[in-house]
Formats: sequence, structure tokens, C-alpha cells
Amino acid sequence: MGQEMQFLKNRFIDLSKRADERCFVTFSNFLDMNELNIFRQTAKELYSSFELSGGYEYAERQMIAFIPDALSSCAGEGMGNGSLWEFPIAAIQITPAHPKYAEQLTHPDVLGALMNLGIKREMLGDILIKDNEIIVLCVDTISAYLVENCHKIRHTQVKLTSIPVGDFQFTPKKVTKEGLVTSFRLDTIIADVWKLTRSNAQKIIFEGNAFVNSQKILKNDYYCQNKDVISVRHYGKFELETTDITSKKGKIKCRYNIYS
Repeated sequence: MGQEMQFLKNRFIDLSKRADERCFVTFSNFLDMNELNIFRQTAKELYSSFELSGGYEYAERQMIAFIPDALSSCAGEGMGNGSLWEFPIAAIQITPAHPKYAEQLTHPDVLGALMNLGIKREMLGDILIKDNEIIVLCVDTISAYLVENCHKIRHTQVKLTSIPVGDFQFTPKKVTKEGLVTSFRLDTIIADVWKLTRSNAQKIIFEGNAFVNSQKILKNDYYCQNKDVISVRHYGKFELETTDITSKKGKIKCRYNIYS
């Protein structure tokens, strides 16, 4: 086990033990898919129950709440519904100060501007972009700082406003693409959806960059199921729809609902 992985596992166990001993909910910062995968490997060693949230239903980056037994009956009510605790997640809306002159900002543009303010990545959740509106999820302790100090992204003057986490709705757009595969093996699916060679797809999996339903998969011959959500670092994320329909050449038809 790598040193960084062991440190993270020890951190999860420590947060869980602290929650159990002091009888209050403790929280991690935002975790990426690889860190969440390490957490799932640690779950059996925890001293408390837990709950995950990224601030909205489809969140990729998520925070863990470690909940002592005395408060576990409140789990699932941690988003401001009158429970004894809530996730310390804030939402910030970013809009151009002068829409007529605004650039089309991207995820890297926004992330770079925020991190240039001295913000660490683990303090930031998902960055959601729709048309000229941007929503950033973050740890609530830094929201006021971001609002006060972020005025420009690239060449675009922007306005940041704190909004209640429950006040925005975000459903990712999906583009449907048809596929023809010899099997539903993970390497075959990845190769087909992004038109890669089988060896390149296998390399992606071997290097730990493929996730199925947020679980890291390291085996090329892992067989995907209908409605699996497959994420590949540096490429994207899609939902697989399997069928029993075959082509004249014996290949199986499937559909990829690619998140955009």
C-alpha cells in the first residue's frame, strides 16, 4: 500500500473515531473518485456510520460525514431539513458582470482562477457550467472569501453570489451515441466509445483511470452491466445501455449516454 493511500485511510479512521468518541459529526473535505474509492476500502474499519454528499444529486466530488451512533437516526436529513447537523457545503453562482463582453469560460478557467486565490482543490466540489451561468460547490468556510476576492476569470469580469445549496437544479446534458461491440468487457466499451485501440483502453484501466459506478476497476475483463456509469479520467463519463440486439456480423448493439 502506498504511503499516500495509507495516510488517507488513517485520516478517514481518525475522523470516524473522533466522531464516535466526542459524539458529534465530523467531515472530510471534498474527495475525488480515486479518494472515494480508497474510502470504500476503509469503510469496514470505521467507528461510526457515514453519509456522502456533493451538494446535489449528480455530484462527482463528494464530502463524507462521519456520524456517531447517537445521531445516526438523523442521517439522510443533513441538508438543512431541521436535523442536528448538515453538510458544510456552500454554493456560489458566478455570472459575467458585463454579459455582452463575456468570454465562454471553461471548467479549467474557473478552477484556475479560484486556486490562484490560494484555495486548495479539496476545498472545492464540482464546478457546473451551463450557458453563461456557473455554479461552484465549496466548503462553506471559504465561500465569503471567494465572493469578496474573485472578480475576474481570464479576461471576463465576474460577479459571485452565495446561494442556498438547495436553490439550484442541475441535470447534466447527455449526448446519445450508438455502439457495436464484441462483448461488454470494460476495455472493449472504453475503446469503442472513444475510438481507441484496445491496448490504449487497457492501459487506461491498468493505470487506475477507469471507474464504474465510482468504483475503481483495474481488470480489463470486468464485464459492464446495463445502466453502469463509467468514468474515465481525461476523457469523460457516460452511462451504458446494453441490448440483446446483434448485427449481421455478430456484434452487440449498445448505447452510450455521454455526459456533456
